[in-house]
Amino acid sequence: FFNSSGKIKIVKERSVETPQTTQKFGTQGSISKKLADLFNVDESPFDSPKPVDMISAFSAWFTDENDIVLDFFGGSSTTAHGVYSANCLQQINRNFILIQLPEDVNDNLQAVKLGFSKITDLGKERIRRAAKKIAEENPEKAKNLDLGFKVFKLDSSNIKGWDGNPEDLEQELFDAVSNIKTDRTEEDVLYEILLKYGLDLTLPIEEKTIEGKTVFNVGFGALFICLGDNLTNKVAEGIGKWKEELNPEICRVIFKDTGFIDVEKTNSVQTLKRYGITEIKSI
Repeated sequence: FFNSSGKIKIVKERSVETPQTTQKFGTQGSISKKLADLFNVDESPFDSPKPVDMISAFSAWFTDENDIVLDFFGGSSTTAHGVYSANCLQQINRNFILIQLPEDVNDNLQAVKLGFSKITDLGKERIRRAAKKIAEENPEKAKNLDLGFKVFKLDSSNIKGWDGNPEDLEQELFDAVSNIKTDRTEEDVLYEILLKYGLDLTLPIEEKTIEGKTVFNVGFGALFICLGDNLTNKVAEGIGKWKEELNPEICRVIFKDTGFIDVEKTNSVQTLKRYGITEIKSI
């Protein structure tokens, strides 16, 4: 702020958290035993895991409701387990993001016996089991907790790029008829659209079949996405009625560019406009 003399002054505001001077989080043996019990085996499938109670305590001390705990080295997914535990203890929902390369499990015999070759797959299973255990042991507290999670893999775009290679021009032109890669699912394209729109990947997504076509509703009607083929005006009619039920402040609709024949596309656009939807795009 500027003081009366016009000079810039700074006031530092600090908060203080005083944890216990000494706190024990368990020995390596006891930590491994708990993980073995979680997987219903004799030995832990993880090498040198961090103590869940420590991560839970850190989460409780230094984060609040709706905060995000980020772990760039997800490893055995102790961070996710600890955040779940802290949420259950404090009855609040904070979130986590874990990032992990698909590394091998380093010859961990117990992990191999369980059928896991990558630490990423083992970590995902640990999160599932931890969430289930917390829900079973704390049925009343867990009712208001979000114990779900989503998994994303880094990959190239789902949309084909134009190479323009004259040696393979015929194949290039044939591929351009459908610009979505053949090995990608509708869900793959859906999340790429969310990323490119700058939308939160944790937004609620509802799925409904309209006239035999899958329609995704993102954010309670803020965005409808249908990536099916041979679409008709009836799909647009169904989307319009769904939009009226939800009554969102803003509404956008995205179709696949090759999903319609020209007449049906024109009719569908007019139908959506009748329901107050004017932002209609195709990919």
